[in-house]
Amino acid sequence: MKCKSASFLRMSLTVIALAAVSFAQSPQTLPGCEPVPEVRKALDEQLNWKNLDKMKFSDRVAREHAVYEELIAKYPREVEPYRRLIMSNRNLDQRQLDPSQYPALQERFRKQAAHNPDDPLALYAAGYALFGTDTPESLRLLEAAKAKAPQFAWPILALAEEYSDGTRMDKQKSFENVAAFFALCPNWTGGTANRLLSVDEDSGLKQRVAKARRARLAKETDPARLEDYGTLWSIEFRANPPQEYDALRKQIAEDLKRIEPLNPKPDSEWLAFLISGYKQAGASPEAITSMEDRLLRDYPHSNEAYDIVSARWKKANKKPEDQKDVAAWAKYHEAYKEALKGWIRDFPDNSYLAHNAWFYAISDEDSLTEKDGIAIVDERLRYNAMYSQPGAAIDSVADFLLKHKWQPSRALDLLVQAKTFSDSYSVLLLAGDDFSTEDRDDLNESMFSWHEQMAANILKAVQLAGRPDAAKAVKEFVEGPPPTQDKFLSDYWWNRARLAAIENRKLDALAYYQLSLHTRLEPPQYWEGKFRDDLTDEAQALWKETGGTPAAWAVWSKPLNSKEAELAQGRWEKPKKTLPAFELSDLSGKTWRLKELAGKAVLINEWATWCGPCNEELPKLQKLYEQVKDRSDIQILTFNIDENPGLVASFLKEKGYTFPILSASSLVNNMQVNGGIPQNWVVDTKGNWLWTQIGYGAEDNWAQVMIQKLESAKTGN
Repeated sequence: MKCKSASFLRMSLTVIALAAVSFAQSPQTLPGCEPVPEVRKALDEQLNWKNLDKMKFSDRVAREHAVYEELIAKYPREVEPYRRLIMSNRNLDQRQLDPSQYPALQERFRKQAAHNPDDPLALYAAGYALFGTDTPESLRLLEAAKAKAPQFAWPILALAEEYSDGTRMDKQKSFENVAAFFALCPNWTGGTANRLLSVDEDSGLKQRVAKARRARLAKETDPARLEDYGTLWSIEFRANPPQEYDALRKQIAEDLKRIEPLNPKPDSEWLAFLISGYKQAGASPEAITSMEDRLLRDYPHSNEAYDIVSARWKKANKKPEDQKDVAAWAKYHEAYKEALKGWIRDFPDNSYLAHNAWFYAISDEDSLTEKDGIAIVDERLRYNAMYSQPGAAIDSVADFLLKHKWQPSRALDLLVQAKTFSDSYSVLLLAGDDFSTEDRDDLNESMFSWHEQMAANILKAVQLAGRPDAAKAVKEFVEGPPPTQDKFLSDYWWNRARLAAIENRKLDALAYYQLSLHTRLEPPQYWEGKFRDDLTDEAQALWKETGGTPAAWAVWSKPLNSKEAELAQGRWEKPKKTLPAFELSDLSGKTWRLKELAGKAVLINEWATWCGPCNEELPKLQKLYEQVKDRSDIQILTFNIDENPGLVASFLKEKGYTFPILSASSLVNNMQVNGGIPQNWVVDTKGNWLWTQIGYGAEDNWAQVMIQKLESAKTGN
């Protein structure tokens, strides 16, 4: 294995030298909007993801870099190999393999720009490579490239990206550069360009881009390029109001009628593309099922077949609604494990099924034997060491061992190793120079949360392994000043309690346990038929050990009255932004304006069709909507952020949801709301955004909590 990596390294060094010579000697022709066919073919064939997925991570990275460098040497005036090489080196997981590699690449392109100051491609490569570490110089180089060659599209796209967020965010400049790029390259389907187009609220630009792409695709016959229709349909749905969706669906049906016969030997990916198209065209459920059956028949072991089979199983096997129903959840979990065994057997090329799915399925299994559990751990660590990025899944394996109280010393060693990887990752991430104040605050908050959880696991492992000296790895962090945010306080005091107990300061530990109990914002709850309250169990065990009685425990552990309001607050937080005065259409064509909701308390749910936790939460939202839809003082709305609104209608038809759905991808992206989805926002009767709740907690009293929040929003409490 080492020889293989070394050969890639030698190859890379050779082609780097060739590339530097070629760059200087090549005539200053500028790249077009798309790679020449030879470059596109080389990228498609040599970097096929199915082959890369089977390679060791370090070999995969080396292979990618070698291919890019070879193409740069052979086609020095093509932009795509430069662009992909830079993006690959910028990846933090890859930078952990060799932290010196990306700075060396940046310096290489910086020198080439200095030696070729009149070459827009050299200026672009350096400017693109320096983004995020020397952003002022990056912008200067890109602006210079744009000035020297206004028809060279790639510096323009890079500028649009750099101005879209960060410390130098300028929405107007970003939008202007997006428009300029698509004026030059209306047919480009790359991810960054389409992401920026989706954020741009200019529907006229989207329509112009869609028109140009449709004209090109009307002449296309290559199946590999015909899949670009998927991007086209997404743009068309975003560019037009819902009143035009029926016409768009008819157009998609016509597109499918033309392109389907052009691929007489379709593979599984092509069939999945067609199925998505027919869903957007509004085909009947029977027609969709028939097409899915064809894919299952022709490619029964493909990843696309697994998507269909697993989706059908989940539709037929609903999760129990009552989190406390132990018997129902046990039955569901057993059925899922049996299905999973079959999927692992039937889809051997699916890497998630082969190496990860079973681990997660049995992670909470109480009946699992230690022998079987350790065998699963060994296999998972072996696979991740070979094929995943540095440090992947180490902490989850350690958590699994601690949960079952198996091999705690091994868990401790794994956690210390995971902490080393995470610390280096954090250094690389925080070194960026283009975070806005809000983004850096969010990043620091996420880092603190992760370090708090890592410290908790290390301290648990120290206790179970009986290795008190190992607590020094997190002692400085644990004994730092208390966090200012309430949501971190309980875990902070819990870690202080564990450390004090390890150091045999039992009275201190009890004091900290009490603070942890009193600052806990949510009471422990059942989750999928199981109830765990490790905090209470730990504190109560130490209480008994020091001679405390049950009666005194009841008094000592009772929440303080002053904390009752915070306990009710739970996962709700104050938003850091104001809600813009939106004007959005729902899928029926009705326009919703924030100002017209005055006098109502509003619940806004942010979701997407592809979001797993959203799909867990939406049935409860539907029930809540049916409960309050006739009230004049409360309004339920949802912000859907799917990139392609055309896929939402078939999703709703299948699920039977009737709550208002507003296409809000551009709005939410421009608001730069962080934290993932689902999110629930509570807005008061004056349009003020009062509360936000991130994630789905599966509370049995979910609807009751939402109504309480809405009622409080009416009164201003």
